[in-house]
Amino acid sequence: MPLTMPMLMPVARVRPAPVIVGTAGGVAVVVILTMVQLGHARLACVGRLSGRLYVFMYARDNESGTSLSQEQPDRARVEAAVAAFRMLSDATRLRLMWLLASGEYDVSSLARMVAVARPSVSQHLAKLRMAGLVRTRRDGRRVLYRATDAHVRTLIAEALSHADHEVSGTPRHD
Repeated sequence: MPLTMPMLMPVARVRPAPVIVGTAGGVAVVVILTMVQLGHARLACVGRLSGRLYVFMYARDNESGTSLSQEQPDRARVEAAVAAFRMLSDATRLRLMWLLASGEYDVSSLARMVAVARPSVSQHLAKLRMAGLVRTRRDGRRVLYRATDAHVRTLIAEALSHADHEVSGTPRHD
């Protein structure tokens, strides 16, 4: 497994781990005294500098058989994500999506719950539907709206959970 050039950065959390010595792609790997984790990246401790603990972070390069989650997203995926975030950047649409993530509603019910005029809610729902964030189902004369899938529901839940930490001052967690 080829390694990229190590990069120094301060450590937030430290976890003890066994000492490991070996090579990767012909490059010697130093003795690892402690493992730390920041996000999904594993970091290897190499010591202290000026009283602060620093680590070498090794990441796979894109030619070494990385998985899709480790590669740069292509242009089409980035543009689709930007379009979704653009649709969610409006307060009324985000409130609608929060409701639609938990169930199906018709336009009149949504308008009443978000306290916005029915024609405005219809326009917002049309935009969300064109962006692929909302799907519809006919029930007699009514059209019911719901978040497209689990990815969209998770995106809404995570965005609002993040906002809760921002507003309430609740400590962040990994």
